[in-house]
Amino acid sequence: MEVQTPASAETDWDQVREWDEQYVFHVLATKDEYRSNVVESADGCYVTMADGRRIFDFANQLICVNMGHRHPKIVEAIREATDKFGYVWEGLTTEYRARAAKLIMEDIGVGEWAGRIRFLSTGTEAVENMVLFAKLYTGRRNIVTRTYDYHGWTNALSGANGMRGYRSSLASGSGEPVHLDVPDAPSANYHYAPAPHCYRCPIGHSYPNCKDENGTLACVKATEHLISSIGPETVAGFITEPAQGAGMIHPPKEYFPQVREMTKRLNVLWLDDEVMTGFGRLGEWFGYKVYDVTPDIMAVAKGLSSSSLPAAGVVLSKEVTEFFDQWRFNTMSTFGSHPLGMAAVCGNLEAMLEENILERVRDLGGHLGSGLMDLQERHPCVGLASGRGLMWSLELVRNKETHEPFVSVDRYSTYAKTEEVPASAVVGKIAYDEGVAIGAFLPNSIRLATAFVATKSDIDFGLAALDKGLSELDKYCD
Repeated sequence: MEVQTPASAETDWDQVREWDEQYVFHVLATKDEYRSNVVESADGCYVTMADGRRIFDFANQLICVNMGHRHPKIVEAIREATDKFGYVWEGLTTEYRARAAKLIMEDIGVGEWAGRIRFLSTGTEAVENMVLFAKLYTGRRNIVTRTYDYHGWTNALSGANGMRGYRSSLASGSGEPVHLDVPDAPSANYHYAPAPHCYRCPIGHSYPNCKDENGTLACVKATEHLISSIGPETVAGFITEPAQGAGMIHPPKEYFPQVREMTKRLNVLWLDDEVMTGFGRLGEWFGYKVYDVTPDIMAVAKGLSSSSLPAAGVVLSKEVTEFFDQWRFNTMSTFGSHPLGMAAVCGNLEAMLEENILERVRDLGGHLGSGLMDLQERHPCVGLASGRGLMWSLELVRNKETHEPFVSVDRYSTYAKTEEVPASAVVGKIAYDEGVAIGAFLPNSIRLATAFVATKSDIDFGLAALDKGLSELDKYCD
């Protein structure tokens, strides 16, 4: 058998582009729009393109490479596992899976409230399981979610996504804008509570004047009203992200304590989607710890293995665990608990613990936050910089006083091409020309993150490129 050699300096990148453009199904672009953007390698918080350009990854890909590209301890753990395993299914126990569970439950402290974790392969799969477990445990059909939430790409989870453009739909790239929904999306039995978007409140309030005489936020009251109207006894759970990743929104400090009090009082499970915020992203191990509350069920992925290999999980509270311990669960995941993925989890979490990663994220996050606040002060196009740890966002506005966005549809975008040029794309192009990649999915928002191994100098480099892009956008402000 002939062994293929890895890509090297002799790689024919034109041939790579040709195969990619001719045979691969691509996302976010039509055939005519797509241009192959070939990566030669990735290391730390940088990616090196085929043309030799080194790009600072100020988006952290999909906010998922927490410990950076090719962290030595993760690489070594995977390499060691390949000497022992190809594949075994989740009905067999490996040392890696057992050790990964112990690290999460004991060393990271999840076992203070949780009883078991089931390992899976993707964040969407973990959220699917979380919803499935909630429905089985409660015997109820309804799920309450929020506008601007994103919880996964599958048809079954389309109802959980409070952003129409993220429901695995199709959008035109030329001519008159056309949007094609999946015919049976959004999926049934999902109901939408308002997002805690204080900058541009979807129900017309102004923070902090939105609180009632008891201090309860208007969006929390609206959520309780929705659940009460549906009937709490029919609601399996309220699913949330601690920080809305696709929606790019960080809630006010009172939000989750009030949500948790409300869900407990109504006997509705709180389903915590930590796929993006878990494992240090916000400067705590998990987003729920930022607010000193605990969920009933939690989904994790991305930072679980720093995306070095597919790995995800769903975590059950002790009470929920006691119920499922009495039953046989008749579903299997082919790649759940994959031994190589579990080895990556072990290497990743052990590196985080050894490097005291939370302290580092808080320090870097403070530096990043200060830099973004400075940009907000200096640029008329930056209406709001918000975030925590190494997960931040910018609201781009035409007018700071009125909060008017550049693109009218804002978070209701269907991603069809229109005459309106996304403000984020204007900034993103200039930043990329300066050697920095940012998250520019929403038309009026920018998402920023970086690997935990970045330095303050790396962040300053990213901020300088961002500064240049925002200066261009300032020209279009009122």
